This record gives sequence, C-alpha cells and structure tokens, in this order.
Amino acid sequence: MNQKLIALLAALLSFFAASQANAASISFYLDQSNDLLDGVNYAEVTISDSTSVSGDIDFEVELLALAFTVSGMNFGMQDFLFNVDDMVSLQAENIINLSQSEWKIAQNKNGGGGFGKYDFKLFGNGRSRTEMLTFSISGITGDTIYSYATGSSLNPDADEFFSTHIAGFDLVDGVTSAKFAGSTSVVPVPASAWLLISGLLGLITVARRKM
Repeated sequence: MNQKLIALLAALLSFFAASQANAASISFYLDQSNDLLDGVNYAEVTISDSTSVSGDIDFEVELLALAFTVSGMNFGMQDFLFNVDDMVSLQAENIINLSQSEWKIAQNKNGGGGFGKYDFKLFGNGRSRTEMLTFSISGITGDTIYSYATGSSLNPDADEFFSTHIAGFDLVDGVTSAKFAGSTSVVPVPASAWLLISGLLGLITVARRKM
C-alpha cells in the first residue's frame, strides 16, 4: 500500500467507527399492510438525538423505493402516526420543524387498516403527500429516543410502534393506496463487523510503521 492510500483508509475507517459509536439513533421498518403482503420493508423510521439542538429528538420517515412501482405523480405518505411512552408529557406544540408545513397534528387517532389507535397523528391531504418526512420533538425533559419506540395504551391499542397511509403507487392486487405499520428493528452493524474494522485499523497502523 502506498502511504496516501493507507492514510485515506485510516481516515475513512476512523470516521465510520467514531460516527457509529457516537450516533444515538434507532431505526425500524414498517413491514405490515392491510392490503399488501406482510414482511416487505415498505418504509423506515429513524429516531435520533438531535445533532443541532441539545435535548431535541429528530424523526426521519422514508419510503423505501424498492417496495413500490410508481409511474404517475403524487406518490407518498399522507399521514404518519406514532406513540409516546406514558411517562412523557408530549403536546402538539412540542412537535416542531415539520417538513410538511401544511400538515396538521392530532392526538389519539386511529391508524386505520386494523392497526389501532396512536398517540399522535401527523397528516395532510392528497396534494401534500411526501416520500420523506422529518420533524423534531423539543422541550421535553427526560425523554430519550426510546420514549417514542413503543406501543400505545389506548383502546384499541396499537401494538405496532408506527403507522402510515401511503398512496399513489401503481396498481397492486387491485389497490393503489394502503395502510402500513411496523416496529421491526433495523439490524445494527454486528459485533463481528466492528472487530473487522478494528483489525483493519490495526493492520493499517502496522503498515504505516513499516513504511
């Protein structure tokens, strides 16, 4: 290895390892549907500690393109529902920086599709659908990213952590619109991968010394 390549690899691996170690975030798949096949990853929800405002929690909800075929316009989420741990006193005014500014916020709403009621619902109309939704939760003392990864205690309760209505995809089994929900954890980088990264960093260090 030449010295420049070694330095580049070292920098990249160090950055990756450090960013993963310091990033407080969890991700979940929405892989259930009332009309389409279960077990398909239709959307991903990531909850993270804010990197810009200390104490805030950031949400990112993204539709997964491989799950849908779209040839027309106006494809996307029309709502997003989530739950809150009973120990957290969350109000609508604590939900800020909603990327879809025209969307509204409601509490204790049914997700539809047999998925039960959720503590909070963010929603718009057919003209404001989106493939990516972001927002932050601010001004809450004592909450963590895990405070928003929970089922509801409402009646009927929502066993799945999250729910969404997605519409505008190409016809599948007679439908172009369906309800989706889920709480399947995205598998984190396994310990063996971190061992491999550590080993590569060690080899790079040895190679540097020999050079």
